[in-house]
Amino acid sequence: MRYSAGLLTWTLLGLAATAAPSAAQSFDHAGFDSLLARYVQDGRVDYAALKLGRASLDSYLDRVAAVTAEAFASWPSQEQIAYLLNAYNAYVLETVIDRYPIRGSSLLKKLTAPGRFALPAASIRHVHGAFDGILHKVAGQETTLDGIEHETLRARYTEPRVHFALACAAVSCPPLREEAYRGDRLDAQLDDQGRRFLSDPRLNRFEIERAQVYLSKIFDWCGEDFLQFARESGYQGDERVNGVLSFVSRYLLDRVVEFLERGEYQVRFLSFDWTLNDQAIAAAGQ
Repeated sequence: MRYSAGLLTWTLLGLAATAAPSAAQSFDHAGFDSLLARYVQDGRVDYAALKLGRASLDSYLDRVAAVTAEAFASWPSQEQIAYLLNAYNAYVLETVIDRYPIRGSSLLKKLTAPGRFALPAASIRHVHGAFDGILHKVAGQETTLDGIEHETLRARYTEPRVHFALACAAVSCPPLREEAYRGDRLDAQLDDQGRRFLSDPRLNRFEIERAQVYLSKIFDWCGEDFLQFARESGYQGDERVNGVLSFVSRYLLDRVVEFLERGEYQVRFLSFDWTLNDQAIAAAGQ
């Protein structure tokens, strides 16, 4: 998620985002669709089984890597976003199973990166360069996971709902969907993700009786993406938070929206739990 910027500027992808669309061309995500339906349940992944049956993931990523910048540029923006979201989520899965089971970092690695001391033993962040170092082939370019998220999706498209869809293999991330994103269904899928993400009290909580709002740390890291939605409201705090609350209100119950409009509450950001979104960990009650 929030790391230093990737290595490349994605010039070709910047041009792609504004290129004339060609409805005749798109990318078939059926392989990833089947994989997610088989190995994902309630946002958790059966990484042990996926590692054994990884041929389907490898095949899908081979196809992702084969897409040229020119082909990508010919797609409508909804197809481009769906491709990038699926590429990110699929490469996250590959990053995990390449090193699964993840059992923490050595003492030497912790001493050179002290932040690892605070991480749970099973976390993608124990993988060196998971987000900002390992290169992946996407739309004719080599980039990192951070590059896909920050330099492309966030920088090239005005679509804050991508923050509901990028699954970084942590339990505090939005849940990994049990189906692939598709350009022709993207609006409905992203709206559904917004409802799922914001209705889970482990990820976001709106405590009306206690006048407390607890938001995902993602909204703190990426709050500037919601500034455009800031408006006059009862909430008089940080403008980025105002924008976040105004945007997410469309996914909340009416009584919660009325509570937010009054502005008589305190906003805090939840700590981010980097524990791996592993079905085995959930089954063990962790």
